[in-house]
Amino acid sequence: MNLEMHGSRWFSLVCVCLCLVSFETNAAETPRLGDLREVLQAHFNHDASRVIVRTRNEEFGIWDTKKGTPISGGDASLKKPSQGYVMSADGRKVLVGFKDGRARIFDPASVEAISPALNLLLRESDNPQAVFSPDGGTLVFFGEKNASVLEAKTGRKITTMPVPFEVEEGSGSTASAIFTKDGAKCFVSDSGAHVTAYETKKWTALGKAMDHPPAEMAYQFGFEVSHDGKWVVTFDDPGENGPQGHLQVWDASTSKALGEPLSAQNGMAGRFLPGQERVLVQSGRGDASVRDLPAMAVAYEIKKHDEIDGPKVDIFPNGKWLLAWGHDKRIDLVDAVTGKVLSSYSSPVPIRRVTIPADSSACYLGVENSPMSSDHQYDNAVQRLSVPDLKVSGSLSIPDYLIREILSPDGRWLMILQGEDDEEKIAIFDAATMKPVEWPRE
Repeated sequence: MNLEMHGSRWFSLVCVCLCLVSFETNAAETPRLGDLREVLQAHFNHDASRVIVRTRNEEFGIWDTKKGTPISGGDASLKKPSQGYVMSADGRKVLVGFKDGRARIFDPASVEAISPALNLLLRESDNPQAVFSPDGGTLVFFGEKNASVLEAKTGRKITTMPVPFEVEEGSGSTASAIFTKDGAKCFVSDSGAHVTAYETKKWTALGKAMDHPPAEMAYQFGFEVSHDGKWVVTFDDPGENGPQGHLQVWDASTSKALGEPLSAQNGMAGRFLPGQERVLVQSGRGDASVRDLPAMAVAYEIKKHDEIDGPKVDIFPNGKWLLAWGHDKRIDLVDAVTGKVLSSYSSPVPIRRVTIPADSSACYLGVENSPMSSDHQYDNAVQRLSVPDLKVSGSLSIPDYLIREILSPDGRWLMILQGEDDEEKIAIFDAATMKPVEWPRE
């Protein structure tokens, strides 16, 4: 009897030990990118070898795209709680703000700091609080009272401008900056779309400010600059409550407006067409138009896709085509020079977003059916359409809430941010085959 009890105790002890070993093994297992939850921000770096991620619990990480594992080593300061981050346009630098009111610039590829600690408080915002120059050598940072221009490598302050990020906490608009493609000029706007051009060697102002004429009920403002810096467009948006919004195009060399401002219900927005002296004008209601500069004469119109709202229009990077779509579930490929509809595609379900790769080789549609809210089930998908025929060349099902689709700069990878609040997660797919990237367990 005693021998049996003794043996039983030893057997139980062995089982407990095996369970502990198993638990420790699982606990030590390398985390995977797909296991992350509460993902707030996610970007690829320049060659898509890294995925930069920030979560709701203020954790910041740089992950290996193919392995799906966090990059070991790197700068120790990245372990601190993060307030947010801003990527450079070329994906080679990332400004990370920390809870202690400091920020540093990092190389995502090496995960090493490439600047000293900067006294910059990066606040959470949907709009970027900082803008890198095209070569990544200069940083324009918008603080509470003014904007600072810094040398990225040393942190040396080049100049300051009296342009605060927000006039009022939580306001609908923020200050912003746009560099020309060659980096020779930078256009800086306050939160009311009053735009000043600067040459970037000595950061002296070029002419007078271009003061946007706001509509009476306007509270959201924006602006765009042509690639060569010749033209500026400012606009405002009163929201969905029906009043008028204004749009004004400017000759940037003289700071003079091109005629009277345009006006339309539910606001307006403008973008410049690459390789053309033209501006695309979109309004909340009615047709969109493409206008010749500087005359502002209508070259052609893009018809609305329902009885009321104006069409959503995206511009291909190569400047050859426009993509117009709306509530009627139809999407049109439009010749950017003539305005002729070249091909169309009718989606069986509503289109939420369109994503176009840098090489203009295709387009990706984020589509969805209405969620079955009783059990939080979703029937969403991402479709790949070939261009210029707009034929479906691939698709993937997303049985989850579809937040955003993110293409890598080289167009090879498609990152899907999905999930309801507090459950946001990442999945990555081969953009050509639409097959998921598998991250095996070690």
